[in-house]
Amino acid sequence: GKAIPPTSQQFSAFVFKIQANMDPNHRDRVAFFRVCSGHFERGMEVKNPRVGKPIKLLRPLTFFGQDRELIDEAWPGDIIGIVDTTSGLRIGDTLCTGKAFEYDRIPSFLPEFFASILILDPMKRKQLKKGLDQLAEEGVVQVYSQLGLGDKDPILGAVGALQLEVLKWRLELEYRVEAKIEALPFQHARWIQGEGLDPAEFDRQDSRVVIDRDGHPVVLFKSDWAMRYAIEKAPNVQFLTTAPK
Repeated sequence: GKAIPPTSQQFSAFVFKIQANMDPNHRDRVAFFRVCSGHFERGMEVKNPRVGKPIKLLRPLTFFGQDRELIDEAWPGDIIGIVDTTSGLRIGDTLCTGKAFEYDRIPSFLPEFFASILILDPMKRKQLKKGLDQLAEEGVVQVYSQLGLGDKDPILGAVGALQLEVLKWRLELEYRVEAKIEALPFQHARWIQGEGLDPAEFDRQDSRVVIDRDGHPVVLFKSDWAMRYAIEKAPNVQFLTTAPK
């Protein structure tokens, strides 16, 4: 697509960070975006082309340490935080007025460490789900559901093992949920797509199919050999290292 100059009259912005629980008393979720072009005004209505729904930006904030201040306007280069409870903004979303367009998304890469999570108090299942949803939105971990199990027994994915420790600590501190995290024996993962694809075909002894939060199937493999064998036996299936668009 074409470049949008900062001097353009059309307002546009890019969501680059989501932070949950900046105010632990209110369980808030703040989406941060950088103004890329045009003039921002408090209360303006913008489009989010990913979801196709308009959003009213009613409480734009700037942050300095623990202090937050309501602002009335902003210009290209400024960073704004919006307390986001209903619009479901995600990292990589474009906000704009006028003709809808999207900036290139930040690619989603596959994790290299996988784990199961067991809640120690079953009565806190709702808090666990909320915590996993919000921390996945931040990018702390990726959360996958297993085929046919819905929200039950999710599988966690992380680029580094330390991310899983951070997740466990934040679940306890911010959501009052104690959980046991256990490593799973998967070494590789690939998104799969193809004509007439039946993901269940890849649910085998040495691989497992999970679903990412956008509904895309992902195959987890226990070894190099298992992955190479699956790729060889399914020439019509694409095995991707970044999420399908």
